[in-house]
Amino acid sequence: MRKKAQVSVEYMFIIGLAMTILIPGSMIFFKYSQSSNEGLVATQINRIGKNLIDTADSIYTVGKNSWTTMDTNFPESIFEMYIIEDAQELVIKYNTARGPTEAVFFSDTPIQGEHPRTDDTNIQDITPLFHPGMMHIKVESKGDVVIIGETVVV
Repeated sequence: MRKKAQVSVEYMFIIGLAMTILIPGSMIFFKYSQSSNEGLVATQINRIGKNLIDTADSIYTVGKNSWTTMDTNFPESIFEMYIIEDAQELVIKYNTARGPTEAVFFSDTPIQGEHPRTDDTNIQDITPLFHPGMMHIKVESKGDVVIIGETVVV
């Protein structure tokens, strides 16, 4: 009987040691993968913002009535995107594990959003109801300003 008890105690020590290694290891892996995902999203948002600003600069250079449409896939964490007209800034707001964050992109050319807000601010939205996922963004030169907004493709 004593032999069975000793085997059970040794078995419990082995299981305890395995859990002591496995649980912290899985927590470290989870934290690493979470921060890696946030870095991926930040990189994707940075790419989207730079592409929009570069496209606006190009369209402005081409001249009045020129336009292009960009098919852009927005990550799930983005919840708002707008333009501050006076400062010529494109602002993309998104959620991270630490809370809401803003990515701001500056333009050398005058840019505006297609949908001005109803309050008396100089903020214009790209689309009235922002949604993550695939969006077709139209970038159009009006001569003195570039308008950026979502377009419906049928």
